[in-house]
Amino acid sequence: MASTPLNRRLSTTDASFLYFERPGQPLHIGSCNVYDGLLTRDEVIRVLTERLHLLPRYRQKVVPAPFGIAHPTWEDDTQFDVSNHVEEVTLPAPGDDNALSLAGGASFSQMLDRNRPLWKLVLLQGHESGNTHMIAIVHHAMVDGVSGVELQMVLHDLTSRPEPATDAIVPWEPRKEPDQISLLQDAVRDRLVETARIWTEEAFRPFRPQDAGRRARQISNTMSSSLPYVLTPAPRTPFNGTVSGERHFAWLELPFAGVRAIRGALGGTVNDVVLTILAGALGRYLRAHDFAITPSTELRAMCPVSVRKEDERGALGNLVSMMIAPLFVGIADPVARLEAERSGMERLKGLDQAGGLHAMSEMADMVPPLWQLLAGTFEVPNTLLNTVSTNVPGPQIPMYLAGRQLLGWYPLGPLSSGIGLFVAILSYNQKLTFGTTVDPKLVPDVWFVVDCLRDSYAELSAAAEQAATDAAPAVAAPPDQVARPQANGRRAVRAGVS
Repeated sequence: MASTPLNRRLSTTDASFLYFERPGQPLHIGSCNVYDGLLTRDEVIRVLTERLHLLPRYRQKVVPAPFGIAHPTWEDDTQFDVSNHVEEVTLPAPGDDNALSLAGGASFSQMLDRNRPLWKLVLLQGHESGNTHMIAIVHHAMVDGVSGVELQMVLHDLTSRPEPATDAIVPWEPRKEPDQISLLQDAVRDRLVETARIWTEEAFRPFRPQDAGRRARQISNTMSSSLPYVLTPAPRTPFNGTVSGERHFAWLELPFAGVRAIRGALGGTVNDVVLTILAGALGRYLRAHDFAITPSTELRAMCPVSVRKEDERGALGNLVSMMIAPLFVGIADPVARLEAERSGMERLKGLDQAGGLHAMSEMADMVPPLWQLLAGTFEVPNTLLNTVSTNVPGPQIPMYLAGRQLLGWYPLGPLSSGIGLFVAILSYNQKLTFGTTVDPKLVPDVWFVVDCLRDSYAELSAAAEQAATDAAPAVAAPPDQVARPQANGRRAVRAGVS
């Protein structure tokens, strides 16, 4: 990961994940990593100690600005101790995947301590496979999905026996935490600079008519495409309700080659295929729970879209917009469902919904931070969305931590605002993994959700195989196997040919 300067003050988007977090609804992201064999806490601490100079944010904590004048800042934690961020527990018997879901979900449900850097690793030992599982938790104020993957790549090696580091570890000297007067002075200065920047950009925008026109079209198209969603509430499903503080998770690993084969045979993008699998699974789940579904039933998923530019790779924080993706759960035929998903997503891309929503989100910079902080204390009912689905690309080669291969990488996501089901999709080492995080009060059968995902993939894969077979040209038999007519009208029977 390239070295990039760190922003000391949180952006509006980053800070919003702190403002809207509340007990029972922590806003961190993470994963369950599976390592070959035994990986100990001491080994993980050793690797972190060797590489924390590459992750300076991991030694910084959030410090609020006095009176909420500006967004918080990242300041060095003068009491930082890496051992405070690495825990190790043993799974209860029988140590199967269900025990992993319960214990890992319990770890993921806990809020991170705001008095320390906002990350934690929990090693789970005692799985029946003999492998080590690690719950990695990082607050959403620090990273989005893409930068979270880049952080994982910093911690891991591309070989089980990497070359030893030649640079000596330089002892870390934290900067002294600013006093309240300094924090207030910095907050006033930064707020004045930010206000001047915003108003200057607005004042000069009319002198750039092309940019102003493009921005206006983006926002207009986004408003027109989103207005039907605002005016018509999303169907209420069993997984839409008041979210509790409990979490369970489950996962499904699919061959990435199989997903690409579906795309090749039936068309669309990998993301279209993913959404089709998800829509089919949710349709199966809802029918099994006696939820009334018609062919026109359509759920809505919030899908984050990265707006990270190439020169922003390695930068932390959130550089994302979103799209409101339709999920055609009422279409039973998998091919027709894929076509509907593809058409729906192409329409949203044509309207540049993600670009328009990003432009609209930038307007939040004009809102005083104190107002944003106060807005986070109110819980607004969610009538717009049913679920959240992310699709983040990861490395397609194996990675290693302390010499142990990373066998599985199951993504985990946050639940909030009446959404008790989060489906994160991550590709790694030729696998595409659906990581399902649920509130068991709303979704008590997370493994049944995985069964529905598996069945949805199977039916779509079968349809793709049939389409490929139908499209394949007839192959003529080799000349030595062509039956020649005989005088008596019978076909000659050659050796091995009947």
